[in-house]
Amino acid sequence: MSARLAEAVDALREEVRQLRKAAQAPARATWTPSEVAEKLGIPYDTVLALIHSGELGHIKAGRYYLVPDEELRKYLAAVTRGTAQLRDAS
Repeated sequence: MSARLAEAVDALREEVRQLRKAAQAPARATWTPSEVAEKLGIPYDTVLALIHSGELGHIKAGRYYLVPDEELRKYLAAVTRGTAQLRDAS
């Protein structure tokens, strides 16, 4: 086996190992506002505005906001149905 082929096989094995590890990881229960912003492709300030307006359910952990995965799913379902909107925070 050539050196290039051996390297490619090793890289593929490593990728499979990482995918297996990720598949075994527990599902996330909560997301930070910055993670929600990244997932939705909207500004962080918009996520905070949605939290403060009550449109996006959250829990407060000390001074931090956490968005439960279920609340994020509910919000996305409402947006899809047209009963909520992704809006600009300005």
